[in-house]
Amino acid sequence: MAQAAQKIKASTQEHLDIEDITEDFVILKTGWVAMVLATTAVNFDILSEAEQDATIYAYGALLNSLTFPIQILIRSKRADITAYYQHLVEAERNQQNPDLKRQIQKYMDFIQSTVQQKTILDKRFYLVLSFSPIELGLTGIKKPVKTNNKEQLVQDAKVALAPKREHLIKQTARLGLTTKQLTTKDLIELFYDIYNPAPTGTQRVILDSASYTTPMVEPAVEVPTPAPVQPQPTYTQEPSQPIPQPGYADSLPNINQRAPAPSQMEALENLKTATAKAAQSIRGEQQLNPNQNPPQQ
Repeated sequence: MAQAAQKIKASTQEHLDIEDITEDFVILKTGWVAMVLATTAVNFDILSEAEQDATIYAYGALLNSLTFPIQILIRSKRADITAYYQHLVEAERNQQNPDLKRQIQKYMDFIQSTVQQKTILDKRFYLVLSFSPIELGLTGIKKPVKTNNKEQLVQDAKVALAPKREHLIKQTARLGLTTKQLTTKDLIELFYDIYNPAPTGTQRVILDSASYTTPMVEPAVEVPTPAPVQPQPTYTQEPSQPIPQPGYADSLPNINQRAPAPSQMEALENLKTATAKAAQSIRGEQQLNPNQNPPQQ
């Protein structure tokens, strides 16, 4: 109990620049506070000449309207399109129109060839706004953040960064972009994926806002569940039915009803007896009429 009551000196947080993530803000150990905004993108190459000029002028107006520093972050990662391709497979399977089914199949072939020839990248765009304690004057310059002044620091950051956020949202909307502030959960997932990069895609971290403050961070990562394997149908080969011959069809056993062994032996004896009688009758007729033509088979 005495050892458990001792303060834990080693922690994974000692190797990070982040002091805490709370109320949709990132608090750094230097006392700075960051707000992260996620924004969309526009494909500039497919725009017409007039639209390209309007986009350039709107971006220039955005830069000229800035009276505060911002950071533009672009993250590029290999994309995992397995779920998207599986969605196309389901759409192709459920499509009743043969023409649309053919077009979906062509699109699937195009995706397969593209993946084999090139690397598919997933790009994410972020705008980062920073708040420095220097903005509060000499009274705001303090040593690294402590627990007692953390709440006050967040409140000061809200007052200073909220107008800047609204200004960026309004200016990026003129470019046709959608910008929103990342929540605490989104920030935790973002930084976890930065410090623990996955080979493809973005990891979804199942965390609450209090679990990452433990000495050893062990988040639960959502693992994609593989599709269930459909059981293959098994086929049993039915025994081939013999072609009944005329004259003794009634003496053959019924193959659909499995008779015991003694009944099969009796049917075989009856068949032999009927065949012998037929042969004797034919030989008797030939002896009585030697000039008669033999019966046709």
